[in-house]
Amino acid sequence: MIPPAGNGRDIPGRRQAEGTFSRTIYRKSAAIHAPRNDLRLLLHVLLVICLAASVPGIASAGTTEIRVVKYAVDGFTILAEKTVDYRWMEQNLRVYGDGSTHYYHQGPVFIDDPDPAKQAALRWNPEEDTNVQEKDMGAVKGTNLADLCNLVGGMGPEDVLKIRSSDGWYKTLPYKNVFEYSSREGPIIICWNKDGRYPDTGYTDGMRMVWFADTSTNPWGIHAFGVWDWHEAADEEYWYYYQQGNEKYPTTTGLSGMYISEILIYSQEEPTGSIKVTSTPAGARIILDGDETGEVTPFTLEEIPAGSHTVSVWKEGYLSPDEEWVDVAHGVVSPVHFGLEREFSSAIPGTGDTAMPGETRYDGEQGSLGVVTGGMSGNVTMLVASGASQVCRSGETLSYQIATDTLSSSPSQWARLYVFSHKGYTGDHALEVRVNSVKAGTPDRSTYHHADGRVSETLVFNVTPMVQATGAIEVSVRNPPGGNEWTIYPPVLLMLHHDDSEPMRKNWVAEGSGFIRAVEDYSPQDLANITITDFSGIQPGYSGAELVVIGTAPEISDTSFPMVIQNSVHIPGKYTHEEDGVWICRFNVTPHLTGYVHTEFIWKAAGPGDRSEVAPRVAILSISYPERPVTPTQDSGFSPAVNTTGPGPMDDGKNISPPTVPVPTSPSHGASEVPAGVVLQDEPFLSRIWRMIFWIFGIPFPGYETHGFVSGEEYSRDSDDLGGDIHPPDHQAPPTYPFTITTTPPGAMLTIPGLAETSVSPVTLFLPEGDYLLTAEMDGYLVNQTVVHLTGPQEITLVLAPGDTAQETEPPKTPARSRHGGLFITTYPGDLELSVDNKVMEGKSPLVLFGLKEGYHTVKATRTGAAAGKGESIIARVWVHHDAISVYELDFVGIRIDRLIRITDDPGTPTAFTLNGFYPLLRTPVTLDVPWTGSYITLIGEGTYTSFSIPDSMLSGSEFVLPPYPGNFHTIAIESSPPGAGIFIDGARTGNTTPSLVGGLSEGPHRVMVSLPGHIPAQRLVTVPRTNEEFIKGTISFVLDTYPCGPLRVESIPDGAAIYLDGIATGEKTPFSFSGIPLGVHQLTLKTGEISRSRDITIRPGNANRYMVVMEQ
Repeated sequence: MIPPAGNGRDIPGRRQAEGTFSRTIYRKSAAIHAPRNDLRLLLHVLLVICLAASVPGIASAGTTEIRVVKYAVDGFTILAEKTVDYRWMEQNLRVYGDGSTHYYHQGPVFIDDPDPAKQAALRWNPEEDTNVQEKDMGAVKGTNLADLCNLVGGMGPEDVLKIRSSDGWYKTLPYKNVFEYSSREGPIIICWNKDGRYPDTGYTDGMRMVWFADTSTNPWGIHAFGVWDWHEAADEEYWYYYQQGNEKYPTTTGLSGMYISEILIYSQEEPTGSIKVTSTPAGARIILDGDETGEVTPFTLEEIPAGSHTVSVWKEGYLSPDEEWVDVAHGVVSPVHFGLEREFSSAIPGTGDTAMPGETRYDGEQGSLGVVTGGMSGNVTMLVASGASQVCRSGETLSYQIATDTLSSSPSQWARLYVFSHKGYTGDHALEVRVNSVKAGTPDRSTYHHADGRVSETLVFNVTPMVQATGAIEVSVRNPPGGNEWTIYPPVLLMLHHDDSEPMRKNWVAEGSGFIRAVEDYSPQDLANITITDFSGIQPGYSGAELVVIGTAPEISDTSFPMVIQNSVHIPGKYTHEEDGVWICRFNVTPHLTGYVHTEFIWKAAGPGDRSEVAPRVAILSISYPERPVTPTQDSGFSPAVNTTGPGPMDDGKNISPPTVPVPTSPSHGASEVPAGVVLQDEPFLSRIWRMIFWIFGIPFPGYETHGFVSGEEYSRDSDDLGGDIHPPDHQAPPTYPFTITTTPPGAMLTIPGLAETSVSPVTLFLPEGDYLLTAEMDGYLVNQTVVHLTGPQEITLVLAPGDTAQETEPPKTPARSRHGGLFITTYPGDLELSVDNKVMEGKSPLVLFGLKEGYHTVKATRTGAAAGKGESIIARVWVHHDAISVYELDFVGIRIDRLIRITDDPGTPTAFTLNGFYPLLRTPVTLDVPWTGSYITLIGEGTYTSFSIPDSMLSGSEFVLPPYPGNFHTIAIESSPPGAGIFIDGARTGNTTPSLVGGLSEGPHRVMVSLPGHIPAQRLVTVPRTNEEFIKGTISFVLDTYPCGPLRVESIPDGAAIYLDGIATGEKTPFSFSGIPLGVHQLTLKTGEISRSRDITIRPGNANRYMVVMEQ
């Protein structure tokens, strides 16, 4: 916090301590703030007079010691502090002045002239020959102000210094005039001796500021600090005038403050603390605010900005714990510890956004295979290593070969090596796998726990860069000395590669460690003998589909066979490999696909005596398309709102990663090739009826492709139910028709493949005749997709159904605990210019801001046209709570007198408290500026809020020792309209929402605030009476008004970009959904590494307000 450039004893220009104010009534209308009540002003004047007359601390007196303080950028946190008296200065610091040389300042030059320019020149008196010798400061000695600043770390070029006297006078000075002064102005000396007298022995003006100027600019050759010296040396905001009526006269005597008691440096340094991170076991990688730190536990992270931060750790072989929120305070080491649990299955990260984790499964539980990539293009090849399944004992190495003579010559886009182990004694092992003598790296792992305590595992290695198309691939599996026995099956290599000659194919891959026993009949309740997997995001228009399952078994009965329950249909499988404990089975699932496929693997027993045990490990769903399928969404289901050059072909999957190049996939030759549009024999009867109706009216049946492209141009397809020839377009521009689209509810994002722009409903588009696949998406609703046959002007309304927001096509929910909140800033008077974190705001006070990172923020209000010396701006540091809007007030009208109070706790241990009901937490011992009247502190305990009033009679410089609390704790009722607002007591979040009873309040003053997203917060200062009753009668009620706001969804390619709104950090990273963003134009900036992207966005009501930013170079 930088203080205003005030000069005199005028209180309105005073800095507001701790960034808090005593006013407790808040209004929305700026007009209510502006008038100044005459009675109120009179009372303020009387208060100042009474205090000046009755309080010795305000009376003029020489000072013998100076308190030097360096504040952080928040203007509140003390970085360093030191108090020294004049004796210590004289003995330990350089003494300026010899006790005989006199130093002079210059008083006002009272000359008037009709010509304003001439009058100003006369009053500035460059000759320095008027009213100088009369302003003799005496033969003084003292200490350089810069030397005193250096006691607490000095100043930086952007820092500002406030020097204050014991009677309330203050002056602000910049770095250059304190440290880089010119000879004509000289150093600023804090004088503690005049004519041999000290402040306590006759120097009654001391300690006093005197400029030790040189002798070069006056006619007498004396050390005179003239007004023109200061004009040339200082910026205009630091000039000082003696004001008489409407006339202003420059003077330097007004700069020579007496009774100096404090030197306050307002630096640009952030308050920082430390976080000590430990874990059991040690050696876990430390992640701070979502970013790797490069450190491992145990370690103390230092220089962490004060505020709330997330900390998590990661250690190979252990489950990732939930992240912890840590509040960092300046100079405090905050500990956080993680107890890690051994991981017996790891997440299988795979390659796509649809990756699902594998599971640790125990005997008797249902197993599942997790999808690691969905819809990836390519031809699938599976190669089983030659060799037998065998036991790998401690210290042994098993070797296998995988022949590659059948591989395609095209490069491999994705390769996974599977090592299947069976019935080892523990999951705590580290098999070393090498491919062509190169270590394969750390595997992803899924584990099954058998009833006898042993485990079977699937180890998955990403070997894409290690696979070549020529020569055999050597795979070695080593069990290091000290390991346990394992049965190892021949490894399997799965690859996807590109082949332009093949049709378009897409693949879904699921991995895990299932385990089932042969059963005679399928029962959905027999969970222990069913392994499941689920595939989603399947596009329409496919011509064939096949499911391939890779598994292991010690031995398989000749009469047993695998079976799949695919969307409630039994499908027998066909072996294509069954050797050395590894089996591969294929299933034709073409007739049974929908947009979501649920699969259950069972093993059909030959008879009652069949006890075969098998382990499904990998499942591959491959789907072929006769042409490029309609893909209105990519990956997460959202069509990026990015600019393109114009209409073009429908999305061909090029954005899916990996692989980075679209490649076809390959079901086996046994899969039936079914042309798009053919009615299958087992198609439901009702579906065939609908197909006939669509055919009668000439409308393509939904789910089939209706567009073709030639040389980048789009045209309609004329086809019958079986698919017909495509006719090239007429090169004349086709007519367009208005197509009006509305949704219930409105605000859905609308996409049509081939159109560059993404629209938001309601909207009217002008499109040529043809068939269009229309997709409507909205957070919290199922995706609505329909085919529209446009032959003329048309209107359509899509009704969106609430649905599972975890569905793949919907964006993820915003976390319950975000990293951002907001502020409601009011000023007295209103309609003032505001800036936050040095960013000028578009609106004026009162103003709602939302999307600010939790923690400290700098707020500045500027009052233009204020009288000189009265303080044109107030700058304060405020705290933003996550998921809440805090009330904050900047008051130019009220008169406030501060005093310095040191707050300590009798035991001497740090105690957390808030001042006057405002966050953040402070800790004893600490010296604070507090208002002379009505101040109190609140100790924040576990569910208790204990307040103590600071006596109004306590003088500046006094110590307030926290007393014991002898009273009772009470419960109050709080409600709001509308309900559901979060409740804060004395700045601390209670965790309660309205309406609610909040307990633990001591007798005395308490500040109650309620905050509800999308509403203006409200607060009230209440007093809990002294009583033996626990429940206080009555209810504290609030009416919360809304403010115009809307949602905002921000995504990026790739994910993980830091989000800034209007140049201010939000603390969030993409993808993220905000709510409550004020309507209007905002600047959206995303940053990742050295890359930064900015664009203007508009928040509209009833709109999805969804934006995608491409971060790649």
